[in-house]
Amino acid sequence: MPSYGIFLTMGRRPAASRLERLEELKGLLRSRDHVTVAALADELGVSLRTLHRDLDVLRGQGVPIESDRGRGGGLRLHRAWSLGRLHLSAEEAIDVLISIAVAERMNSPLLLQRLGAIRRKIVAAFSEGYQTRIRELRKRILVGRPASAKVLASFVPPPRAFPGLADAFFHQKCVRITYADQRGATTEREIEPQFLYLSVPVWYLLAWDRLRQDIRTFRVDRIRDVAPLAATFRLAAPEPFLAQAERDVQRL
Repeated sequence: MPSYGIFLTMGRRPAASRLERLEELKGLLRSRDHVTVAALADELGVSLRTLHRDLDVLRGQGVPIESDRGRGGGLRLHRAWSLGRLHLSAEEAIDVLISIAVAERMNSPLLLQRLGAIRRKIVAAFSEGYQTRIRELRKRILVGRPASAKVLASFVPPPRAFPGLADAFFHQKCVRITYADQRGATTEREIEPQFLYLSVPVWYLLAWDRLRQDIRTFRVDRIRDVAPLAATFRLAAPEPFLAQAERDVQRL
């Protein structure tokens, strides 16, 4: 496991969960003028007793939590207080980096004003050995023409995400996927997730199929399951994958 230099959700699960919950609690308090203890407990999915303990921990850390008395009152943070250092898990940092790379490839002036600075701050938290991999992310995300009417007719946004897919894409790890074709028939594939291709709003995974020894294009919304494999892969030249994608995306 690489050293990221940022908060990692590792070690004993209960401790990590509480740290994450405390960060979320601070964010909830900061984003609202006031909120009741009962509402906070309900949103975080904890008991009132646990919520009060968490509030005591934050107060002990110097977080200025104010109480408004009377009907309609609640809790809030002092308006001059900021969230300070942001803690991200390794998986969250990877998701943010991929999202920034997508925004950069979209080349929108509105989105690009501060993305570079954000990316540099996150990149600095990763070990030196991962710097090249992060710089290559932008090259591995391709943007093409909007999806055709035929594709949109069968497109259904996936009900859930596959964190393992983003992790494998970033770390250049092979995965086994269960994939449903246009007719709904499912097959298992062992693939190298080389590139991501956006044909708005449909995402495609451009991969090397290890069993068929050929390039394949997979619609992400048709992936039914993802299982990581021990094998890793090297990045391939993008041109053959892009050419295959341009042929496939208007019909898949």
